[in-house]
Amino acid sequence: MHALEFIAADVDVHREPLVELNVAYLTWVFEELAALLGVSVHTLIGQSVEAHVRAGINELCGCKPPAGRFYLLRVRSASAGASDESPDWLWAGMGGLRDLGKLSQGVAEIKRVYIRPAFRGQALASQLMQRLLADASMLGYQRVCLDSAQFMQGAHRLYERHGFVDAAAYPGTEVPAELHPHWRFMARSLGAGAPSLDPAASA
Repeated sequence: MHALEFIAADVDVHREPLVELNVAYLTWVFEELAALLGVSVHTLIGQSVEAHVRAGINELCGCKPPAGRFYLLRVRSASAGASDESPDWLWAGMGGLRDLGKLSQGVAEIKRVYIRPAFRGQALASQLMQRLLADASMLGYQRVCLDSAQFMQGAHRLYERHGFVDAAAYPGTEVPAELHPHWRFMARSLGAGAPSLDPAASA
């Protein structure tokens, strides 16, 4: 069993774990896409994955309420000591929420939901989704959208369990138009008539 903490990320304080997790996530994504399209990762993005992440980390992970929020997930063995500086604390994953602004008023986008392979199977992604949806509702958004590559079938099942359905590509998505055939766009409403935000309802 592990103790879990949601850490509201601050790019000035948590830059390195944010970079590390985003590099792990995007390395997987870009390598899968490169194999699918028959090109190199460098051809896809024109630079190394780490350079790509560092160039955009402030914009992606720097959202703060009411414009959004980005979380780091930290876990610790239940038998570990209580100190926050304990080496038993490990960064297990991440995920965030950002306002799409004038492009899609009243709509928030869920970004970078990622759990390290060693920590999967513990419902951490489900807990993270619940936190992000609750935040979106609290911040007054009426709708939440997201995108994921077609090969991310595990992620698709997670999103479906949390009430997401297929939708058109939305204004503000960072996915280039040429990749849309290889992508899945999803959305769900918040508020009256929307699926429950109770974790028990989507476990």
